[in-house]
Amino acid sequence: MNKDILTQYTDLLREAEEVEQRIKQTERELRQMDADGEVTDMVRGGEGGIQHFKITGFPVRDYYRKKSLLNTRNITLLSLKNEIDETLNDVHEFIASIENSHDRRIITMRIVDKMSWRQIAHVMGGNNTEDSVRKRFERFLEKN
Repeated sequence: MNKDILTQYTDLLREAEEVEQRIKQTERELRQMDADGEVTDMVRGGEGGIQHFKITGFPVRDYYRKKSLLNTRNITLLSLKNEIDETLNDVHEFIASIENSHDRRIITMRIVDKMSWRQIAHVMGGNNTEDSVRKRFERFLEKN
């Protein structure tokens, strides 16, 4: 196992956030369609296409297409969450394999706990600064 698991984990988290945003957007669109109810459109036809007709109805095809899209996105999110859980176990195993306690703590706080560099420096105490913990993290990744 190598450091790529850290990148994979953070990418999976971001991907899940993006899918959740798409789900929320689709749900908003469906709520708006429900609230709007019927839609009206004007079409031309009849004698030489010069007559105008007003058509009113509910956009059933679009509504069910969005419903289907919402279901697909929910399934995708569930699958991503399962993959995130499995990858998190791999992340913990990787972190546990790191010999240096200082590096293990920094990586755990940054990747697992999603702490900022400032927060990590504060928790680490001593002479640690945002830059020093960030550089230590970056050096670890470069070295390994």
